[in-house]
Amino acid sequence: MLHKLKYILVTITVLSLIFVCCMICYVSANSQLINYEKSKNSLLNFNNTYDKVFNELVAEAKNYISTGNAPAKYKFTNYANNFISCNNVNINYLRFSDSQELSDFEIPNDHSKTSNNVYTTFSLDSKEQDLLLSSLNSYNQLLDIILLAVDQKNMSYINSYTFMNLYGTKNSISNTYTEHFMERIAEKEARLEYFLHVISTFSIFVGIVLGFFASKAVSLYLKNNQYNAYFNQLYSKAIENADVGMAIVDKHYKYEYMNATYKQLLNIQSPNPLGQTSFSLLPEEISATLPSHSFAENQKNIFLSYTHEGEIRCINYNCFAIFDDKDEPKFVSLIQDCTESKRKDNELKQQLKEIEFFANAKSSFIANVSHEIKTPLNVISGMVHILKSTELTDKQSDILSKIHISSELLLNIINDVLDISKIQKSNFVLYPSDFNLLDMLNESEEIFRPIISNKGLEFIKEFQFPSDLCLSVDKTRLAQVLLNLVNNACKFTNAGHIRLIVEPLERQSKSVLLKFTIEDTGLGIEENDAAKVFQEFEQLENHLTKQHQGTGLGLAICKHIVNAMGGDIWVESQKGFGSKFQFTIWARTADSVASEVPYGTSNALQILNGKGHRVLVVEDTELNYEVTQNMLADSQIICEHACDGQEAIDMCVKVPENYYTVILMDIHMPVMDGYTAAEILKTEIGITCPIIALTATNIDNQTKEKYKGIMDDFISKPFRYHDFHRALLPYFGSDKTAVPLSIPPEADSEADSETEEVPNDFSLAEAAKNLGCSEKQYIKHLTKFKTSYAHVDNDIQELLLDKNFTEAHRIAHSVKGLAGTLGLLTLQQVAAELEAALKEESEKASTLLPIFRNELDGVCKKSSGCN
Repeated sequence: MLHKLKYILVTITVLSLIFVCCMICYVSANSQLINYEKSKNSLLNFNNTYDKVFNELVAEAKNYISTGNAPAKYKFTNYANNFISCNNVNINYLRFSDSQELSDFEIPNDHSKTSNNVYTTFSLDSKEQDLLLSSLNSYNQLLDIILLAVDQKNMSYINSYTFMNLYGTKNSISNTYTEHFMERIAEKEARLEYFLHVISTFSIFVGIVLGFFASKAVSLYLKNNQYNAYFNQLYSKAIENADVGMAIVDKHYKYEYMNATYKQLLNIQSPNPLGQTSFSLLPEEISATLPSHSFAENQKNIFLSYTHEGEIRCINYNCFAIFDDKDEPKFVSLIQDCTESKRKDNELKQQLKEIEFFANAKSSFIANVSHEIKTPLNVISGMVHILKSTELTDKQSDILSKIHISSELLLNIINDVLDISKIQKSNFVLYPSDFNLLDMLNESEEIFRPIISNKGLEFIKEFQFPSDLCLSVDKTRLAQVLLNLVNNACKFTNAGHIRLIVEPLERQSKSVLLKFTIEDTGLGIEENDAAKVFQEFEQLENHLTKQHQGTGLGLAICKHIVNAMGGDIWVESQKGFGSKFQFTIWARTADSVASEVPYGTSNALQILNGKGHRVLVVEDTELNYEVTQNMLADSQIICEHACDGQEAIDMCVKVPENYYTVILMDIHMPVMDGYTAAEILKTEIGITCPIIALTATNIDNQTKEKYKGIMDDFISKPFRYHDFHRALLPYFGSDKTAVPLSIPPEADSEADSETEEVPNDFSLAEAAKNLGCSEKQYIKHLTKFKTSYAHVDNDIQELLLDKNFTEAHRIAHSVKGLAGTLGLLTLQQVAAELEAALKEESEKASTLLPIFRNELDGVCKKSSGCN
């Protein structure tokens, strides 16, 4: 409304200016019209004056000539002087332009006066000027004749033809210029009257429009006043009844206004608070909390707390400046009681902390439990592998196949749970490495092709990239996505084919956009369900999918991995016509890399070419050293032993450079741990030989990345003979002799009946094979373990009494590693639980110690040589 009023006022101002200009033009034109009328009257008066004076002069001249008396002559003389005076005035006051043309003519209004006369001026054109001069000359000639007649007292001069003709000529000339002047002035008056008509009409129109806008402005003004009155009342009521306290103070910080809520929140008891300052008006416990510059600067969302009647109250305080019509600053304070919201906010924060704590605890529990489950599961898988190589009945083979499938399924579930746990804890990190894409796809094919073949499906691959294309991405995670998608396709496809398509979509100088497509001819997915398949723990429920087991995490993990690689994954499917899973990733290209040694491509293991090579084994446990030494014995590798990290440093300092081909470094040792020793050897001493970590602790990619600069590789305990040899193969190479993975027991193993009894929770042959030794040699290792560790439970108990958790943790860690190496799986599991409790210095360690003691005694008492 004010916006409209503003434009209307501008319009009224413009129209008013136009109207004033019109009025000025009208008055000016009207004045000019009056001047024209005066000019005509003046000219007529001028002619009449001359005629009157001339006629009186002629009459007195005749009277004087006829009578000859003195009074008549005196009267004639006066009239003659008047005529001469009038003529002289007109002659003397003729005005000429620059070109000496007569332009204005002035005559006194009263020709009888010769001074202080008021003159009337009128303009004559050139023709009128000539006629006027001729007329005046005629007057002068007539005056000369009259003066001659009076002087000679001869009436005949006045009555002569010449006099009468000259008088007629004078009248004719006077009438001519008078008529011409009147016509010319009449034309000007006509034009001026037309202009006055136009300007008056336009002025009336402008006046009407101006009146309309003025009435509109008045209407809007009155309506705006009504609105202002309404909104003033509304704002006043709203402010008075709002739950927000409001006050206004002047530049001297004296209150000019405050509402009821402001008084209530700040506990103002004064009946007349206006005109007082805040520090003199507010209670002391409140004014003390206000900042000294509360009103001097803009304040936003300041939280003030004070105690009122024993209760802590919180107030949200805001202040800003405004300016009145005199440009004087006023400060507006807004306060709101946020005691309840602050309390709820604190409760929510506490609940959030609890939720985060329990979420982390859940994730840690899932990860720990999953790792513990994997240990016996690996034993199950190993046993199944061994039993498959023996003679079995059809029923036994069927049972064994089901056990194998179930264990593999359980292992996949555990791996999925571990991955999703990492993702939820934001520990999911990619570790790029350089590799040949074709080699990686071929390795992955070796894994999933048997699964596809067992279901009688055809596997089709279409690779549309150069065979030498090398990438720098996380190879393990990329392979995981492919395996998950192929396994998923195989699970839901009973007939037909599975097609793998890899094609480059876009290539740049140092990167390539790859598209992977896994197509199957399986059950297909409803269009409405397509978006659900990538959700965590989501499985499409129907009678067909109930037969397929799984966690529903595989595709969700694939989505996380692909997204982490900067790509996207989607599915195209139609119910009953199969599915097509596709994903794209941007991959950095790498230079050519050497083909990796293919794992698992043969049932034979190449013997290390260790002749002339030395290995330093840094191991605090003598038995672990002997196991490692026996694994390397058939490769003619010379082993040297250091009991801790400090001893390893001392030995390396004394020998020449490159004296050791490899250093095998245990992690948890007394005096100095493996990580510290390796860092000193690499950074301070400057050795260049590889250092390989030996540890019973689970090693993830994050740990490998952390120790990338000091540890060249990691070997997990318990050792597997073929895994151990494959880890060392890049550093020693191999001779041309290949040995089978299953190492047959030596001939003298028949003497086992004379050796000690072994625990019944493992296979002697499998345990010996894992260590790469004969069963007889294995029993020697077992006997040494029983001799060395029969009473470590007492040592741990004493250390617990002394609160020496560090040393107790080291002993439990050693027992865990050795038990795993020797295949004592139950003891390994109990030792691992005890180790975890000791690491956290938990009271749970005292509870686990009796269980550890019973399991250790159970192992040792089976030996007749144990005390």
